[in-house]
Amino acid sequence: MSPPHGNLLMEQKLTQNLWERFGFADNPFDTRALSLSSNSTLPVEEAFVGRGQKSPEWTLMTNFFRNPGGGRIIVEGNVGVGKTTFVNYHRHRWQTHAKPALLTPASEISVQSDWGAREFMLSVMAALAGRIGLTMDAKDRQRDPLLIEVNALTGVLVTEAFGVSGGLQVLGTGVSGGRTRSTSIQKGEITPEAMRGYIGKLMDRVMNLKYAGAVLHLDNLELLARNNPARLARFFDDIRDCLQTPQIYFVFVGYMGMFQEVIVPIERVRSIFFGHPVSLPPLSREEVHLAIKKRYEILATGKARKWIAPVDDALVDYLYDIFAGKIRFIMDEITTLVAKLPDAVTSTLETDAAKEMLSQLTKEKVRSFLSETEQQVLFEAIRQKRFTNSSLGEATGKSKQNITKYINQFTKYNLVILAERKGRSTWYEIAPDLALMQMDSKR
Repeated sequence: MSPPHGNLLMEQKLTQNLWERFGFADNPFDTRALSLSSNSTLPVEEAFVGRGQKSPEWTLMTNFFRNPGGGRIIVEGNVGVGKTTFVNYHRHRWQTHAKPALLTPASEISVQSDWGAREFMLSVMAALAGRIGLTMDAKDRQRDPLLIEVNALTGVLVTEAFGVSGGLQVLGTGVSGGRTRSTSIQKGEITPEAMRGYIGKLMDRVMNLKYAGAVLHLDNLELLARNNPARLARFFDDIRDCLQTPQIYFVFVGYMGMFQEVIVPIERVRSIFFGHPVSLPPLSREEVHLAIKKRYEILATGKARKWIAPVDDALVDYLYDIFAGKIRFIMDEITTLVAKLPDAVTSTLETDAAKEMLSQLTKEKVRSFLSETEQQVLFEAIRQKRFTNSSLGEATGKSKQNITKYINQFTKYNLVILAERKGRSTWYEIAPDLALMQMDSKR
């Protein structure tokens, strides 16, 4: 008796590389931020494009790090323009090429929606301790008293995140005199002053390693500002003292306008931030094409290092216009296309066919969870791109109450986003990928 699915396994060679048929070792349209690691398939030093030495963004970021003693800066921009990659590139430069160098953890610190000052400081401690540990051999790292204490304290943050309350018993990783060292910590025992003290000790260690300081990169600030920018303002007010730790360069990545909306109104916070924010516009059309070509070259396999472009330049131009240059969305849509292609397709996808395919995929997604009436209202929203309750009601003939219900539903599913409040009017915009249906909305 033959094993289940035996014929299928004989007919199809299963590999874990969707991209090898085009001649690539990995996905050239990966939307993750480029990595600081030279072992990455797309290291930031090789694949970074745009915002070069003559750009105002480059100049401002470089001068921030040239300012001795540490500092605080905001990097802001719309979703998908490459903010994290930009910061990663400059962190890599200052750790690899500067003399003396600035130490930086391999990855950014991702701010969570429920964070306060305590969670922020524990994360700073964990990031610094982890990076310092990489400069030591395993035996010294396991016996280091400071790292043992910090690892135990930051373990409280992890344990609490899983709902443990009351006293916590956290085992350290250090071994001293043949016995495993443990630290008993009561929830809430560590004070803000004590945490700042640990951060200061960690920075003393950094300076003893002959670095000029440390760079800490914090992402996802918009999570704290969601629905209430005042919450993010309170966060910065609460962490102000920690932010003034000497020799630490804090880089906060957030949404466009965050500096003016959140930082400027609080004078005691504004006074410790570097001059102006680094505001990142989208890459130019030419830079997006160059970024894709560089990725092709880096990921090409075989001695000949030749490849087949999965899509042509015309489709990249189309997506550039649809997404207003936001490279993350451009890359994501191309990945979606290739994932839907049959195995036999090993040639460049023709532009008109790709457009139709993207439109159909978007419609199928919407139809899976919206009623027919909701789809009709959404289609009108797509036609308008930017709309109010009133403009959508006038175009569809539906009451204000019903339109409000539909907009709430669309917002729940991330199909529309709140764009602006002006006087009594609230403006909404369609999610970027819905613009792919515009060719159908005009029929």
